[in-house]
Amino acid sequence: METYEFNDVLAGTVVSCAFPGLETTVSDDPNAPKSCETLFFPGCSFINYGLPLVQSVYQTLLQEQAVEGISLLCCGKILSYEPNGDELRADFEEQLRQRVAQMGVKRMVCACPNCVLALRDAFADHDQVKDVEVVALPQVLAQAGYSVDPKTAKEVFARREAENRWYAGEFADEDQFFAAMENAPDPVFAVHDSCPDREMGEFADGLRSLMPQGMAVDPKHCRRKSVCCGSLPRAAGKFAAADKAARLNGDEAVEAGANAIVAPCISCCFQLQMTELPVTPYHYLELLYGWAIDWRTTGGLMKLRFLFDENLGANDQRSNRKFVGISQA
Repeated sequence: METYEFNDVLAGTVVSCAFPGLETTVSDDPNAPKSCETLFFPGCSFINYGLPLVQSVYQTLLQEQAVEGISLLCCGKILSYEPNGDELRADFEEQLRQRVAQMGVKRMVCACPNCVLALRDAFADHDQVKDVEVVALPQVLAQAGYSVDPKTAKEVFARREAENRWYAGEFADEDQFFAAMENAPDPVFAVHDSCPDREMGEFADGLRSLMPQGMAVDPKHCRRKSVCCGSLPRAAGKFAAADKAARLNGDEAVEAGANAIVAPCISCCFQLQMTELPVTPYHYLELLYGWAIDWRTTGGLMKLRFLFDENLGANDQRSNRKFVGISQA
């Protein structure tokens, strides 16, 4: 277990998170900056499922001078699912707007398509923040000259495919496991485009720019016609419909000649992992950084969401989400 520490510039706090497990401590940041024009906003899913990747991406963005700071706050979308959700979300978004304006934020780089849509909606028609630019992480990385290395992508693919077969009981010993890795085919990834990005296509374009030529293919339904991963029906309690949507993504990947799926949204990856598919889903950052998310252990982790202290009324007993306050405003 390792501990990752972040200075949240919107909250003025130091947040330490262990991974895996996500045990968290929060303290005031005595050196908190008074302003921050450019900000990395990883989003709840990324924090919960891939905290080491959050750190790596943040360091990359700092190195490229694409951001000056980071905030681990929730975008607010998930609050709509809580009791009195609309009121809770409105209160949180108002405080978020105030903090963003107070810090002089002009640009936010977001890892999550849901966050991009939620933040743009929260900032629209509010004079103090309406000009804040909210941009998609894969586009920023591609514009900075990054791309997925084919060798690294194949290594991540080969190991996970072998691990899937190992846990399914297909191998008698480790020799067979390593032989399967050595003899793995070249990966071909069908791109799964996320619902919140359908209109703008920013994550869709950025992801395709990052993938090696010939390693990514489009399924029958993609971009504006993409098929939901199943998250929306699952959130509504329609589990059969959720599984059906996920399976359609898997079937269309095979029809497109792919032996894997790649997605720009970690929530989509998690949802697709929950259904038995003929191909395995991957998040593009796993391929870019050569670090695979252990999806077998993530089922109980999507509970940690950071709010301002004033918004902790969202911590209702009927919720299985752990909301943590990270400010002393």
